[in-house]
Amino acid sequence: MLMSSKRGPASPQVDAVSQGNLSASSGAPDLPSTASSPAGPQDIIPYVAPMFAYLVFSQLEGYLPKAEARPNPLWYPLAYTVKFLVVAVVACWYRSTWRDLAPFPGAKALSLAVLTGLMTTGFWVGLEGLYPALPLLGQRVAFDPNVLAPGPRWVFIIVRMLGLALLVPLIEELFWRSFLVRWLIDQDFQRVPIGRVTPFAGAATSVLFALVHPEWLPALITGLLWAWLLWQTRSVSACVVSHAVANFTLGVYVLISGDWKYW
Repeated sequence: MLMSSKRGPASPQVDAVSQGNLSASSGAPDLPSTASSPAGPQDIIPYVAPMFAYLVFSQLEGYLPKAEARPNPLWYPLAYTVKFLVVAVVACWYRSTWRDLAPFPGAKALSLAVLTGLMTTGFWVGLEGLYPALPLLGQRVAFDPNVLAPGPRWVFIIVRMLGLALLVPLIEELFWRSFLVRWLIDQDFQRVPIGRVTPFAGAATSVLFALVHPEWLPALITGLLWAWLLWQTRSVSACVVSHAVANFTLGVYVLISGDWKYW
């Protein structure tokens, strides 16, 4: 049996009862929820995975065969090249995070980025020997590429500088200054605008940044400086540029001076 869709006028009492039942059952009109909830793994992993891969491979370098208590001239260049390629692939795979690099900094922010990058190199070299080493933080490989033949030597230097001045600034700044600073403010970090830095978030990320570097005091100062740069410019790209300038100039210093402990 089919019911007719034709309907006569409803009585006011029926309409009132229907509306009352509707109001009682549905309550207030639905509004967008403003409650904050923690970001999920799908939001966090793109920032963490490249950094995690870099740290794991860096730790594994300590287990490579030695040659007279020094880095093996065969195994270390090969291991670093593999690390560079794997981390680059992971970073490209999770390149969705690169959207945080926009917009590119203007002239003023770029000038601040270059200046703070040069200051960072000055801290790294100038403070050497003025603070105690923390054995828990380990030490760098300090590989001298001059033990290699000219061809492999220049290949290694090019790969090393690409890792130092391009790859590391990209993955570290996306992790420290784009993700972690905001996550410490609100675990739903994507609600936090890039460039917002609280005293706690700036200090905490700087301390953690220091604890993954043997040169802990320059790293602590650098972390605070880059937290300030992020706050001042509202630009992750400015921090990447500053980091790239610092690492590139430090790499050039190492190549000229032969002070391989920074490698």
